[in-house]
Amino acid sequence: MSSTQDPKAVVNRLINDVINARRPDLAHEVMHPELEVKRMGMQKSAQYLAALNGAGGDGLKDHGGPPSDPIEGFKTAFARILVSFPDMRNNLVGPQVVDGDLVISHITFSGTHQGDFLGCAPTGKFIEFDEVLFQRVEDGKVREVWAIADGLDLLEQLGVIPTPGE
Repeated sequence: MSSTQDPKAVVNRLINDVINARRPDLAHEVMHPELEVKRMGMQKSAQYLAALNGAGGDGLKDHGGPPSDPIEGFKTAFARILVSFPDMRNNLVGPQVVDGDLVISHITFSGTHQGDFLGCAPTGKFIEFDEVLFQRVEDGKVREVWAIADGLDLLEQLGVIPTPGE
């Protein structure tokens, strides 16, 4: 198996070369044309934030149904995130676990909130929250992503809900 086919190398290329290097033009090289992304934890927080700020819609899914081209959908979502968090990064935390074609990664999303995010005006705050990614690689490209994020932590850091004890 070549390094371009190695699931861990594919996932790390997506994280480092596409996301952290701000190169969505390379997404087609590491993302499968039938990419499926399932978000857990963040969707409800996004819905709450959008409703709280009068943005309406369904949070992260408020821009219509799934795109006919999921890679272009990723590029659109990525561009929106960069408006809100221009210095965003996905930072690997600890070892990655590989089981066949599945790569499990613990990352922290970090970035400074400098643009509107689901109706939440920029706070100028540095935001950092945990996310666990389960990414399945098929034909040398990321085919499925299950993302489990700490959406409550994001809402607390944005100042949308109080942090217990404060």
